[in-house]
Amino acid sequence: MTIKVIVCDMDGTLLAADHQIMPKTLQKLIELQEKGIQLILASGRSYIRLLPDALKLQMDQHDGILIDVNGTSLYHVSKKERTRIGLLERDKINELNQFFSLFNVELQYSQDDTIYTYLPDSIFRLKRNIRGEMKLPEDYPWTGGMYGWLCDTRDGYPNQYMVRTLEETPDFCNKMSIVQEPSYMTFVRDILLNHPFHDQYEYVFSDERKLEITSKGITKGNALNLIMKEQGIKEDEIIVFGDSENDISMFKGKKYSVAMENSLPLAKNHANYHTKNNDEEGIFHMLTKMEVEGLL
Repeated sequence: MTIKVIVCDMDGTLLAADHQIMPKTLQKLIELQEKGIQLILASGRSYIRLLPDALKLQMDQHDGILIDVNGTSLYHVSKKERTRIGLLERDKINELNQFFSLFNVELQYSQDDTIYTYLPDSIFRLKRNIRGEMKLPEDYPWTGGMYGWLCDTRDGYPNQYMVRTLEETPDFCNKMSIVQEPSYMTFVRDILLNHPFHDQYEYVFSDERKLEITSKGITKGNALNLIMKEQGIKEDEIIVFGDSENDISMFKGKKYSVAMENSLPLAKNHANYHTKNNDEEGIFHMLTKMEVEGLL
């Protein structure tokens, strides 16, 4: 047995389109943990949103670890202990606000159980009309998500605040997210790539509509490397599954880096292996193949 650790991204990787873990994948991950293989979940989500799935996977019984908010912290499930790695503080938030307010974009500020959403006038009017057409209740979140202008994230962020001025944004957050339609986000990316501001933070697209920002050096990959160093895990003793740009940092240097069929093109290009998509038990199929090859 070569592989000692399995690392899974969540949305678009471990979770199917209905946000559930596919049954064969769930059972296989539990079986492999029972054999002594450690499971790590790595996500842009906060640990609060990760815990229900971690418990389904019985990670509390097998020393599982959560890498949350793109590497902002580590959470040891069985010990219920969290180690904070980095935050965005007020001065950095002000700097980011000033730059991204030049664009017509939604700004999100994610804390552990709270999310603030800043909406410029044009996006506020658009969302107000959508909410009216959909007859949504007043307490429905204003946040945008990977599939559209409105996304209900109250399962992980029970505290939701919509703000209309940048002065109302919080003094700290785990990450900031820039949200707009995919074509507009391509325009934002092109401007950012050619601006000196680009090198001051970590930027990754979690999907085509959302650019996520953390402090310099805060990535899923760096958080994973901390775990590997602490536990003495070698780069050929770990398999990493992902689908988005925020997973590329985890792929780096890993022999068994696996992109889902539904992955963003850049993530696919950085992976050494590909598997079926998240709705077709892609993780299960790759793990089963590795078992046959004697790697698990």
